[in-house]
Amino acid sequence: MEHISAMKNQSFPPPTYEEWKREVEKSLKGKPIEKLYSTTYENLRIKPIYTREDLESLEHIEQYPGFPRYVRGIHVNGYIQEPWLVSQELSARNAKEWNEIAKHDLARGQTEINLVLDKIGFPVTSLNDLEEMFSGISLQNYSLRVDAGECSLPFLALLAAYLEKQQVPLDALRGTIGMDPLASLVEKGQLSTSLTTLYDVMANMTAWAKEHMPRVKTIIVHSEPYHNGGANAVQELAFAFATAVEYLNECLNRGLTIDEAAQRIHFSFAIGSNFFMEIAKLRAARLVWANIVQAFGGNEESQKMAIHARTSYFTKTVYDPYVNMLRATTEAFAATVGGANSLHVSPFDEPIRLADEFSRRIARNVQLILKEEAHIDKVIDPAGGSYYVESLTAQLAEEAWKLFQQIEAKGGMTKALEEGFVQAEVEKVAELRKNNVKTRKEKIVGTNFYANLAEPPVQRTEGKKQVKASFEESINEENVSQLKSGFNEKQLMQTAIALAASRATAQEMMKALEESGPSIRIQSIKQWRLAEPFEQLRQASEAHLEKHGSRPKVVLINLGTIPNHKARADFITGFFEAGGFEVVKNDGYMSAEEAIEGALSVEGTHYIICGSDESYVNTVPTIAEEMKKANPQLKLYVAGKQAPEIEETFVQAGIDGFIHIGSNGYETLAEFMKEMGVALDE
Repeated sequence: MEHISAMKNQSFPPPTYEEWKREVEKSLKGKPIEKLYSTTYENLRIKPIYTREDLESLEHIEQYPGFPRYVRGIHVNGYIQEPWLVSQELSARNAKEWNEIAKHDLARGQTEINLVLDKIGFPVTSLNDLEEMFSGISLQNYSLRVDAGECSLPFLALLAAYLEKQQVPLDALRGTIGMDPLASLVEKGQLSTSLTTLYDVMANMTAWAKEHMPRVKTIIVHSEPYHNGGANAVQELAFAFATAVEYLNECLNRGLTIDEAAQRIHFSFAIGSNFFMEIAKLRAARLVWANIVQAFGGNEESQKMAIHARTSYFTKTVYDPYVNMLRATTEAFAATVGGANSLHVSPFDEPIRLADEFSRRIARNVQLILKEEAHIDKVIDPAGGSYYVESLTAQLAEEAWKLFQQIEAKGGMTKALEEGFVQAEVEKVAELRKNNVKTRKEKIVGTNFYANLAEPPVQRTEGKKQVKASFEESINEENVSQLKSGFNEKQLMQTAIALAASRATAQEMMKALEESGPSIRIQSIKQWRLAEPFEQLRQASEAHLEKHGSRPKVVLINLGTIPNHKARADFITGFFEAGGFEVVKNDGYMSAEEAIEGALSVEGTHYIICGSDESYVNTVPTIAEEMKKANPQLKLYVAGKQAPEIEETFVQAGIDGFIHIGSNGYETLAEFMKEMGVALDE
């Protein structure tokens, strides 16, 4: 018993950093510890370990959540009293189907109605559409989030008319009905009317909502157009801040106060796959935004950033799409740990089709599991005090502030977009990302790594496209004229609501605005996904299979026993299956003669020799010479990088190239397809 008591009382002094470093250097066997450092797309240097000392120099550290600068969240109780809103985007083929989907999902855990008008699946153009969409739904019982794109006037007027007809007090509504013209400009390259007009509308909507819908935000600031263009976290933050500051200035110039404008802004961030970076991104966003609003003279309430998050479209894949469920789960976890106020988890089939009941349910249940089973909403700021997260938050905030200041020095976000500065900055990172995917330094499970050619694809359905209101319907010019008069007389919203109640359409409202001035044009930022290069290869392979009855094919020439060739044969198999190639395998040849005979018995055009470096020395030249004699047109490659002098010997014998971990996977596969006559552009 004395021994047990002594054991219980035994303590172990924590090792010092220097002791840890010595042990690490031993395990690295002479390599410097700097080998463990890494650099992110944000050009931030990440250390292998963080300690208490890393926090000592940080100014932003706050002891409690809910206090200015709000790094740890805007509520003192975190999610305990105000859990994040389950805000799944809902889309359908028509208004009736949307109504059925909304009622179904609201009864199963969704807590906010979320409409993205460009993605909803059908045009919302009249009071009739809203009556059908919201039939049987008590809007006053739910938060409502409407992303109206470049202009919110038509939808807000239609909604106000609908509420008045239903005798629902306007001030009972809560949520966001917002516009973000610069986000639309970035995605499309132009707007339907002048920015000046849109800023007039933004200020008008904000002032009107202050009086009639005091719990509704009217301005959205998106980071998604930059994220989906390939931007890093620093750029997302800086461009979001610059956009928000431009909106603040435009509202102030039109008579609003800083508190009236800032409290009406709702930020929307995409959440990517770098788990800790995304947590730090949301925390840094609150920190910098509080400083910006404070600099404008805004009060503490105005300094609180409202954040909507959506799991990334950029990281999702068409092939092996069920893996998207796992990606969305980690991204959703990062969003909630980072303190998002509402969250959309993208259904796994988002890149393929309109979500069905199954994919919506799984996406929604990701949030419900985080709440009900993982109890994320029961711990206030779980990342708070983490040496790594706090340090990363400070680094992100500092770098984002620097880039934000660069944009301000250029005259603001619009000027920076017109100059092409923003596009060029995003393109630098996008090209690096593309290259890393193509060389497989950045791994996409199921796409450029561990592809499963046997998995049946998820079937596409109609309706996977952005939907914009059709202008083919007849336009009532009298309605257009009245709206223009109301705009000139500063009675825009009142006029729009009255006309909406008498069945004026969204098209008529937009036409009234479009005639007020010329549209701005810039170079848009292409919206893409990381997996697209390899998806292009897979699609080409499938088209070839459908047309010719077979996939493009490579034949392995495995040397020796399985242990001798397995590592490289597995590597080559994964390498080519990522491009949709059929890989013909064998259990290994014990001699050069056997390898030659076996290889030539298989009808192929491209062969890869797989084995150990030792087995290559005498065997590869013989195989190459004899196979090229038998068929000079075939292509012959060696798996693995060799010493320069050995490679030269192999090339002289007839080897066409070498495939190894440093090879550009996409370019190699594309070149093979070109040589085989597989069309990449079909």
